[in-house]
Amino acid sequence: MNKGPVTDDDICQIIGSVIPKKAAKAGITPAMSLRADLGIDSLALMSIVFVLEEKIGIDAFGKVDQFVGAERVSDIIKIVRES
Repeated sequence: MNKGPVTDDDICQIIGSVIPKKAAKAGITPAMSLRADLGIDSLALMSIVFVLEEKIGIDAFGKVDQFVGAERVSDIIKIVRES
């Protein structure tokens, strides 16, 4: 990860690094649905959250309810931005 501010693209790349390769190959955009477009289930979502916590340094534990309620990649980006 770069040393500058985290970009939306950085967050999309982190999400892509966690989900199955087939879904990630298409390229991840903020408008994508976590479940319908990317096939992310609750287990995969928690994996994404923990990787975001590790790579970006957000307090994922304090935001679990928000992450669980996320519908789109843009929702994840918003939660990270608010952290």
